[in-house]
Amino acid sequence: MPFVKHNNSRIYYEVHGSGQPLVFVHPPVMGHLTFRSQQPLSEHYQLIYIDLFNSGKSSHHVSENEVEVAYLAETIEAVLTKLTIQSAIICGYSNGCSVAIEFALTYSHKTDGLILLSGFPEVSTFFLDREFQVGIWAAKKEWMSLFAYVLTKNHFRSKREQDEMARWIKRADPHSLKEMYEAGKRYAATERLKQLTMPILVIYGKRDLFSAPYMIHFLQEIKEIEVVLVSKVAHQVPTRTPNECNTIIHQWIKRHIGKRLRHN
Repeated sequence: MPFVKHNNSRIYYEVHGSGQPLVFVHPPVMGHLTFRSQQPLSEHYQLIYIDLFNSGKSSHHVSENEVEVAYLAETIEAVLTKLTIQSAIICGYSNGCSVAIEFALTYSHKTDGLILLSGFPEVSTFFLDREFQVGIWAAKKEWMSLFAYVLTKNHFRSKREQDEMARWIKRADPHSLKEMYEAGKRYAATERLKQLTMPILVIYGKRDLFSAPYMIHFLQEIKEIEVVLVSKVAHQVPTRTPNECNTIIHQWIKRHIGKRLRHN
């Protein structure tokens, strides 16, 4: 199995397809299985799935600095370096959007485009803050079975898919998960969004009460941005409405990234 050694940890990754590299960044403990429904995009792009620390097949017991958003962004860069990929489109989902944003800010020369699915640049609204607080509380209680049940039920209809992801979530280290939630809660990038100069796509579910309010931050601060709302879904856009999500991503890449690469 392919791994990258990053400091003292082993980071698992998978590569599917060929063409324009497209990296997917998952929320804590969910791992690359989060994006199983994006697999059809491999017909057009080189998909790069990464299990971040304490997720999937990567190292589960991590040090304090390895949970910081900036360090997680370094992890993505380490995988791209291993694959000798000069630049890529970075696609984050939910909490993973913080890592995607930080990567784009830190490695702008390696970021062809940025896609944010149900994303937010910081935790500043009441509902999202409460969600993080509940996550921290449950991690302190070491209720990994509860995490596995809630996350898989919310994201997948298939019992097989639920069981597969649940097995990996239950293996995660609860103390590291607590620190990841706390690091995510500390992270704030709103005041730096103006520094993002690459094309950006933001996708929200119309029923999303947690992250959709952050749409205004992105529209106010970012010049080259496209925002799309998907009907009949809340937060779980890539898993509950995969066909719509994949079509939006594909069409956006063809319009914005393909044109830019041809001009270069």
